Parts: sequence; C-alpha cells; structure tokens
Amino acid sequence: MKNNLINMKSYSFIILLAVAFLLTGCGNAGMFMASNSTEVQLKEGNYTIVAKNVTGSSETSNLFGASYSWGVATNSIGLIPLDGNKMLYKEARESLWDNFEKQGESIEGRKLALINIQYDSNTANFIVYTKASVSITADIIEFE
Repeated sequence: MKNNLINMKSYSFIILLAVAFLLTGCGNAGMFMASNSTEVQLKEGNYTIVAKNVTGSSETSNLFGASYSWGVATNSIGLIPLDGNKMLYKEARESLWDNFEKQGESIEGRKLALINIQYDSNTANFIVYTKASVSITADIIEFE
C-alpha cells in the first residue's frame, strides 16, 4: 500500500511537471486588430495606384508545440523555438514595404497607403514540430 502511494505521488509529480513545461514554453502570437479614426475618400481621384499585389510574409517554427489560426489571430506555442519572430503581422507588413522598395520604389517623403489588404495564414502541426506563417497582400496608392 505504501509503495502504491509513493508511485502515485511520483506519477502525479511527473504529470504536473510536464504540464508546467507545456504552459511555460516559448510562444508566438499574431493578431491584427486595426482601429483608425482617419477617413479617406478614394472616390475623389486624388490618388494613383503605384503597385498592385505587393506581398510580405513572416513565419515561426517550434519543437514540441502547437500552432493554430482562427479568424484574424495566428498563434504558435512551443518549448524550443527554432526560427522566426514573435511579431508575425508586424514582420509581414515590414516585409511588404521592403518588397515594394525592391521594385525600385522609395517610400521616404511620399504619401502612401495600403488598400485592398488581404491577410492569409497557414499552420502546420506535426508530432514534434509546429510552424505558423502569415502573409499580407495589398495594393499601394499614393495621394497627390
């Protein structure tokens, strides 16, 4: 009876330790929730489209974790981070602007805005490996 009690305490401790490791692992989360009080009327013809379908992306991967995407949120949590950034949407947006500049366009001193923005996310979960990625595609306009 005494051995069973010791074994039960040992198993309980191991389970508690495993749960603690899972809950305190490295996590990455991304969510896009924009709130903007500026109103722009695009019907007035005071702008030109300077680029279409410019894309930027970001990804992260972990060992011993899980990733999911639900609506505007993409989350990834894992014990061992392999690569990537915790700020998926921010990095994807910065990548979009970098790709725009690689087309020979400068953003300095210009009145640019993103329109027709599309957010796509993808997650992959395997037994010991998880990966989350976010992609942003938009048209870029310039105001006169």
